[in-house]
Amino acid sequence: MQYQLPIFENLCPSWEKFTQLGIRRTFLKGSQVFDIANPISGIYFVKKGAVEVILYTQRGPEKVLYYVGPGCIFGEVSCFVAGNSGEARVRARSDVECYFFNRDTIEGTIAHQHPTLLIELIRAEAYKIRMYGVLLQDSLDSDHFVRVCKMLVYLANFKTGGIPASQKAISFQADMTQNDLARLMGIHRVTVAKTISQLRAMGILERFSKKSVLIADFPALTELVEKGNQ
Repeated sequence: MQYQLPIFENLCPSWEKFTQLGIRRTFLKGSQVFDIANPISGIYFVKKGAVEVILYTQRGPEKVLYYVGPGCIFGEVSCFVAGNSGEARVRARSDVECYFFNRDTIEGTIAHQHPTLLIELIRAEAYKIRMYGVLLQDSLDSDHFVRVCKMLVYLANFKTGGIPASQKAISFQADMTQNDLARLMGIHRVTVAKTISQLRAMGILERFSKKSVLIADFPALTELVEKGNQ
């Protein structure tokens, strides 16, 4: 099963070799990097920390679209697409160290002398597009219980780098709360909490916290996802 959690890291590793072409910037946890009222003409590369890209709405709760961590870029929509179609808002999820590459540098020096960086940029975009496709399909075809199960499978694979089919118990650090998971999925945190409780009662999930997740029966969790997709 391929996974596509809305967390993007290490998709653009070559950019770190050319940080001298950018401008170093730091942001404290919770601070705003940019929003739709103040668009940017360039791209950020994250060296340390993580940011969250948020859909801005006038009504209702904000919607976190995805996280961007070390070794990946963000801001490309605001950079290349004019008008109000840019990423609505980007906020530092932790203390962040990043480098800003302005559009002239990207279309000039990088495009002509460092095509590898453009290939990595395109790859990052392809992953994001695939993420939207997966999440759209899930929202149309799966109930919330199955969607949460699938996200847990994705998260386990993402954090461990891949899990052997024969391995039953899985332990890892999630670096996100149940509320974070709900925000990424666009569903209510109570829905996530109910699913976690149900999985505990089934003996599949033993623990879920920001610092520690223990899946007691990973094959059973995967089977729930596969049955839900039929």
